[in-house]
Amino acid sequence: LANRAAKACAAKMGVIILGSDGTSADIVDAAIAVNELVAERLLKEASKSVTLLNTNATASTSGGMVASSGKRNSGYSQASLHMEFVEAATWLLRSCGRHERAIDVLHARLQQHRAPESAKQPIGFWSNIKYESYTATHLSELWGTRKEAACQLVLDSHATIRLLENNPRLGLNVFTVNHPQNASEWKQVGDQDDPLGHPKYPPQVVQLLKSINPAVPYMQDNAKEEDEEVLPMDSGRALAVTFLESAIGISTNRPTDEDEFDTLQSDESMQERIADFHDELCYLLLEGVISERGDQVNPQADAGGQDGDTTSLGRIYRQKLRRFLRWPRAKIRSERLLTSLPKAFKQEQALVLGRLGRHEEALKILYCDCKSMNLALEYCDMLHERREIRKEKERARLAASGMLDDRTTEELDQRFERENAYLPLVRVALESDVDKKRGTASAIQILALRRGEIDRAAALRLLPNNVPVSAVARPFLIPALVDSESQARRLKVVSSLLRARHTALKQQLTEAQLKAQANLHVVQQLKSLNFGEPLHSTKPFKARPSSSASSTFPDVVIVKHFFPRHVVIQAKVSNNSYAVDGRALGNIAFVVAESSEEAIQPSTQVPIKVLPFKATGSAWCVLVAAPNRMEGTAILTCELRYTVMGVDATSGTPLSFGQGASGRTFVEELQDIEVFASHFSRT
Repeated sequence: LANRAAKACAAKMGVIILGSDGTSADIVDAAIAVNELVAERLLKEASKSVTLLNTNATASTSGGMVASSGKRNSGYSQASLHMEFVEAATWLLRSCGRHERAIDVLHARLQQHRAPESAKQPIGFWSNIKYESYTATHLSELWGTRKEAACQLVLDSHATIRLLENNPRLGLNVFTVNHPQNASEWKQVGDQDDPLGHPKYPPQVVQLLKSINPAVPYMQDNAKEEDEEVLPMDSGRALAVTFLESAIGISTNRPTDEDEFDTLQSDESMQERIADFHDELCYLLLEGVISERGDQVNPQADAGGQDGDTTSLGRIYRQKLRRFLRWPRAKIRSERLLTSLPKAFKQEQALVLGRLGRHEEALKILYCDCKSMNLALEYCDMLHERREIRKEKERARLAASGMLDDRTTEELDQRFERENAYLPLVRVALESDVDKKRGTASAIQILALRRGEIDRAAALRLLPNNVPVSAVARPFLIPALVDSESQARRLKVVSSLLRARHTALKQQLTEAQLKAQANLHVVQQLKSLNFGEPLHSTKPFKARPSSSASSTFPDVVIVKHFFPRHVVIQAKVSNNSYAVDGRALGNIAFVVAESSEEAIQPSTQVPIKVLPFKATGSAWCVLVAAPNRMEGTAILTCELRYTVMGVDATSGTPLSFGQGASGRTFVEELQDIEVFASHFSRT
């Protein structure tokens, strides 16, 4: 009960940090004194239980081998009671800000009260893993506050060193628990939240980790795990490497593309500090590789560009080093690193030269010194992938700003085509290979292997003039032509699919527009006139041509809606004539050409932009009326104007959807419509 109450108290208070004067704005001095007093009382009770436990143990020993199970159970009960009191006192000390005292008390009592070696099931005792987990959680909470007193306590505490020595991964988690763990979390991190952004504590953490000598020995069998990149925590170097990989983000999938925070102006001093950490990680990995090589140097392997690593741990360090050198977000000072690399580290030299933009020099090392076409192609693939990402980002930026058109798209493609990643390798193979025939064969092989990504015309121009067409035809020209034809067919299919999708979307949009335009209270042009509710509406009647109409004449049904000072004529048009041959009608307008009464005159028209075959839509005509001035019946001379639209011969869809419709235009005169003054009353 005391333990639960103390734990609840600590949870309620949160992490209390006392200042140098022993006070805090989060807790009053009286509360600190009370918590300390109760904690000391609990520790005294725990001491009594220890005394009783020792007495029982002595009695059991004096009884020889016939100690009863009841006495053993009593001893375990006293042990459990002791640790309950100690844990409760620890929680109370934590809740009043006495963290160092809490850490020391728990460790001291655990040393005095370890489980006996003969106990197979140490009921009531704390195991080492429970103590380490409790301590790691406590230290993590302190470190997570980012307060100076708390962070300094964690760095200076002997408990931190013991934890790192006895359980390195758990101890390291104290400093990495607040690091972003995935790409989405990294995207929310700004400069002020960067794990390496603090000017004081990250360097101290690195120095602390490098000074640790873990007690857990490194077993060679551990390196044969499925994940070869798992670095065993067998040294301070390994601890520092793991911490820096987490803080930098290379081990937690930090996005390599630029986010909104990267576009902001950064603090130069902080960027310098971050570059220092990147250099530190690089040199630690390099040191790990060199230390594992020892004196066992293989000159033949070094000359051939092979790794020459004799231990699995050395291979892990080298693998991590190369991955870091390839990482786009690495802020390594490449010039300095290049002068520090041993001559045998050929691939690493090539990667650093690549970071400096000296790609042909890097390819010469991989192709000539390492004698590996595969390594050179892998390097070019990496460059090609990065340039494609940059190209898509630039395209997206232009599209977002409304500047992407055919001309800018072509210019963008040409600019990135000039930076083709594989052409430098072709030049290196032709110019650097001592055996010219072998160099030409290698260049042709590059064209064949990457014919889809390389600038084919530029690559062919690099080949010597004396190369016969037959040497290039089978490995490159014929497959390139086949690929081009296949791509043309694929693009044609994609174009047809996109056209069909575009047509379907246009049809759905047209149907939605026709449905909306059929409602008097939905049409935007009519809503802006604020008619209100109509006085009444007439029954629908069919409009007929005044003379012989064309064969394309659609069905028209008229409805008149009367308002106090307006007449709104709704013409429901159905495109049912088979003479239109399935084509759509466009720009359908119901027009009142003339009125016999000056008191009723047309003012607004709402045409139908496009009406597909077998569809029905509504055209509107608004007339302003002055019923009091009407002398009799008003006769309205009406017309229906429409265009039979052209269609695409391939898809059968209209070439235009009502805006500048192409096709033949018709004007059909309709029978006159009568409007009476009595229509403007509700009776």
